[in-house]
Amino acid sequence: MDDEVADEVAARAVPVDTFGLAAWRPSLRGVRVLGVGQAAYGTRELLEMGRRIVEYAVDELGVRLLVLGASEAGATGLDAAARGIGSPSDAVAALGGWEYDTREMVGLVSWLRDRNEMVDPADRVRVVGADPVRPARSVKVLGAYLREAAPELLPPARDGLAELLDREPDERPLKAPFRDMVVGLHGELAAAEGRLTAETSPSRYAEALDHAWILARAAEVAAAPRGRAFPTAEEAELLDDTSAPVLRARLIAEAVTRAAGSADGAPAAVFWGHDDLVRVSDPTTAGRHLRAALGDAYYVVGGWFAEGSASAVRRRLLRPLRPRPSSHRLPALGGTAEADLHRALGGSEDRLVDLRGARGGLADWAASPTTTRRIGSVVDSGQLKERIPLVPVREYDAVALVPRVHPAWIR
Repeated sequence: MDDEVADEVAARAVPVDTFGLAAWRPSLRGVRVLGVGQAAYGTRELLEMGRRIVEYAVDELGVRLLVLGASEAGATGLDAAARGIGSPSDAVAALGGWEYDTREMVGLVSWLRDRNEMVDPADRVRVVGADPVRPARSVKVLGAYLREAAPELLPPARDGLAELLDREPDERPLKAPFRDMVVGLHGELAAAEGRLTAETSPSRYAEALDHAWILARAAEVAAAPRGRAFPTAEEAELLDDTSAPVLRARLIAEAVTRAAGSADGAPAAVFWGHDDLVRVSDPTTAGRHLRAALGDAYYVVGGWFAEGSASAVRRRLLRPLRPRPSSHRLPALGGTAEADLHRALGGSEDRLVDLRGARGGLADWAASPTTTRRIGSVVDSGQLKERIPLVPVREYDAVALVPRVHPAWIR
């Protein structure tokens, strides 16, 4: 990035605060779903920046739906906590996995709960999850409902539900008979709507059917062929639509559009997750499927960092089922897109740059091949310094840069 383009970047960048985001607001005209990403899970500053964008979307844009790239089943507990039922801390812990079990996420749910207490029920913010993994909460809720209302439906599906109870995303594929048990249970429950609604209540039946739908999706992903872990973009393009990475991304996108379809406003929803979920790239990213479904009504902000440290699990051949993350140093990588932005913006303030409306030198830079760094939940030493090919405007509509990050407060 030459000095002239750097000056253009600095002129277009806005602080990630209420006043700066107000200047960015016109870029969101016509947007239905606002994606907010983060290039690493375990960083305090990226979580805090994402929260500021969520709060702005709620307070200033009228968004009343937050979709997290977290467990669909677990997020039903987050929604309950945001409505004052149960504690935010317990609800976050029940999501499963360490990626969202942070003080920063507890703080966000607590803020939503406090806000929801002061407004009319119709004006409350809902929280939903989109990822069809870690469905333990749905197994428990649906199992309790069936034991009371339809015990005859439980025995044929019991083994399939047991297989899903403590399943982690990277386990061996679920056997097809177990998948069929769970998928079939959703069909049986739907067929018994009239009787079960009369014997329980419309709201209880609807909740049970939602959990059965979540479990059917989780079973489909758990049984799908795994393919190569962490494929390159070129390898991902060759994956079959039935492979677990592509199927999971498509189902995440379907969950986002399903939830947004029942919400009002423009944007109707914020979809917050890792950059590998929200960005528009290969078929293993939900953003690819959202762009196909929504077109330009899907707008995605990439959350980048220049340097610092982050939490992640170190990849080992033999490791515990639920390993704890450790801190990893992330030195600045010269020649990356985030290094270019950091040079142009300088300082210690988080800044956002809209790329969709870029002109001149900035547009040329955004459309040129470069590299970036993304840190997943599990890493090896090579990935910490890996440069991933990127054409910024093909994957993001805007980018927000945090100059330095520190490990999140993992609980």
